[in-house]
Amino acid sequence: MIGKNTGETRPVSVPVAFDILEKRKKESELGYEQQLAFEHGEKAALLSREKAEKLEKELVELGVKVKTAIKIVDVMPLNETQLRQVLVIEKRQVEDEDVKKLLEAVSKYREK
Repeated sequence: MIGKNTGETRPVSVPVAFDILEKRKKESELGYEQQLAFEHGEKAALLSREKAEKLEKELVELGVKVKTAIKIVDVMPLNETQLRQVLVIEKRQVEDEDVKKLLEAVSKYREK
């Protein structure tokens, strides 16, 4: 909306955005962009909101930035190669031991 004061903004993962849009859809009709985002969320949300938020918090506690943790939650990498591709946004070298810890955390939350 033009001229609307948005206040504070922060990045969120796909599952969180999908949950927000799902609640808004129950209250009223979504706009065009919101409907597109909702449809994307239906296909791309790999976790529930609760699990996504817990995993994000755990990843931040393991030493990655919030933005990186959100991207890891969105991608849910299956192996070290995929995880390292996401970790490129950290712009620092991540030790092999830390990569393994991060991958173990992701594996715990992967829905079967």
